[in-house]
Amino acid sequence: MLLALLAIYGRVGGFDYAGIDDAGYVAENLEVRDGLTLSGLRWALTAIHMHNWHPLTWISHMTDVSLFGLAPGPQHVINALIHGANSILVYLLALALVRHQLAAVAIALLFVVHPLHVESVAWIAERKDVLCGFFFLLGTLCYLRWCAHPSRWRYLQVMAAATLALLAKPMAVTFPVVLLLLDFWPLARLSAPTQGLLARMPPLMLRLVEKLPLFALSFGCGLITLVAQTAAMADLETLSISQRVMGACVAYTTYLFETLLPLHLGVLHQVRPIDPLGTFLPSAILFGAITIAALRTRRSSPWLLFGWLWFVLTLLPAIGLLKVGTEAHADRYTYLPSLGLLIALGPYVARAAEANLFRAAAALAVAVTFYGFLAWIQVGYWANSYMLFTRAIEVAGERYEAHDALSAYFLSKGAPDSAEEHALLALKINARDTKAHANLGGVRLARGDAAGAEQAYRQALALAPHDATAQNNLGIALELQGRFDEAEMSFSQALLDDPTQPKVRENLARVGTRR
Repeated sequence: MLLALLAIYGRVGGFDYAGIDDAGYVAENLEVRDGLTLSGLRWALTAIHMHNWHPLTWISHMTDVSLFGLAPGPQHVINALIHGANSILVYLLALALVRHQLAAVAIALLFVVHPLHVESVAWIAERKDVLCGFFFLLGTLCYLRWCAHPSRWRYLQVMAAATLALLAKPMAVTFPVVLLLLDFWPLARLSAPTQGLLARMPPLMLRLVEKLPLFALSFGCGLITLVAQTAAMADLETLSISQRVMGACVAYTTYLFETLLPLHLGVLHQVRPIDPLGTFLPSAILFGAITIAALRTRRSSPWLLFGWLWFVLTLLPAIGLLKVGTEAHADRYTYLPSLGLLIALGPYVARAAEANLFRAAAALAVAVTFYGFLAWIQVGYWANSYMLFTRAIEVAGERYEAHDALSAYFLSKGAPDSAEEHALLALKINARDTKAHANLGGVRLARGDAAGAEQAYRQALALAPHDATAQNNLGIALELQGRFDEAEMSFSQALLDDPTQPKVRENLARVGTRR
C-alpha cells in the first residue's frame, strides 16, 4: 500500500495551490495564515466560513502553517499521508468484515489507487475529506471493538471518533446509519435475542436506542450545516423537488459507472438538463434493479445489501436533494461511499482466492495497475491551475468557472492578455459572472488603467455586493486615483464582509496615512 501511495502521490510535494477554494481555506485566509493561535482556535470553533462549519479542518490547516509555513507542497504531502493512514484503517476494517487476508489487501489497495479519490487527496481544500474519513473509519473500528466487548470507555471512544469526524466535515452525519449496517452484517445484531431488562425490546429498536447519542450529534451538526449553507442552496423555485429526485438518481448511477470506469474525471463536470426518458428512466431502472437484487439476496449474500446501502446512504448528504452550488456531482463525494462497493466485492475476492490464489492475485494486480495508472494521470492535473482547468474544459466543456480560474492564473503570472481572453470567454457564457468582471478589473490594474479597473470592480459588486476581494481591489483602484477617503471606505467594507482577508488590514492602514 505504501508503494502504491508513493507511486501515485509521491510528486504532490511540488504542486501549487489550486485556483479554487485553496485561497479561501489557506493562502488568503488571515486566520489560517497566522498559524495555530488562541484567537485562531476561537475563530475555528465559532466561524461559518466558505459555507461550512468544520473547526477541526481549520485547526488542521492552521497546524500546517505553524509547522511548514504557507508553502503548498507540505500541505499536499499531509493530505497524501492521511490518505495512506486511511488505507490502513480500510484494511483493518475489511479484514474484520470479510475475514480474508487477500480480500482485505485488495479492498485497501483499490481504495488507495482509485482515481475518484484523487480530488480528495490532491486538493488542499479537501483536507476535510481525508480528515473526516480518518475519524469515520476509526469510529467504525471502535464500534466493532465495543460490540465484541461492551464498556462505557469503548462507547466513549466511538462517540469521540464520531464527533471528530463531524468536526472535520458534516458529511459524517451518516455515521450512526453505517453502524446500523454493521449490525446487519457481519454482526447480525438486528436479529440477535436480547437479555435482562431489555429482553422485551425488539432488537432493531434496541440498536437504535443505543445509538441515540450518535444520532443526536449528527442531528446537531446537520442543523448547523443547513444554517451555514443556506446562502449557497438552490431554492425550490430554481430547482423543483422532482428535478432534485431525478438528478439524485442520475448522480447515483453516474457515480457507480465512474467507480467501475473512471475515464473522464475533472474538477468540474458537465451540467446538463435531466432528460426524463433518456437519462432518468434508465438510471431509475438500474438503481431499482440493483436495490431489488441486493434485497433478494440479503440472506445468501448479505454483504451485497450492506455494500449497496453503504454506498447509497453515505452519498445521501451530497447527492443533490439539498442542492448546494452548481455542480451535478463531484468526485470527492465518493471518498467514503465507494468503500461500500469495494467491501461488497471482498467476499468474491476471497472465494476466487480460495479457488485459485494465483489467478486471484493476478487479477488484483491487473486491477490495481489499471486504476493506479489512471489515478497517476489524474494526479498530474492538480499540479497547477492551468493544468487543472484546461483539463476541466476538456471534460466539462466551456464552463465559465474554468475560464475564471484560468483568468486568475494568468493574472498571477503577469500575463494580462491571456487573463483578459479567459475573462471575456467566461462573460460570454455567463454575463452575470462576478469573478470574470473582477478579473477584468485585475487586467486593467495590470495595464495601469485604474479608472477602467474601478468600473469593472463596481460591475462585479453590483452582482455580488459582499464580495470582499472585489471590494478590496476596488479600494486599490480608488487609491491609485488619489481618492483616499473612498478607498478607505471600500477597504473598511471589505473587512466587514470578510475579516479573514489578509491584505485588507494592510491596505486600510496604508491608505489611512495618505489621507
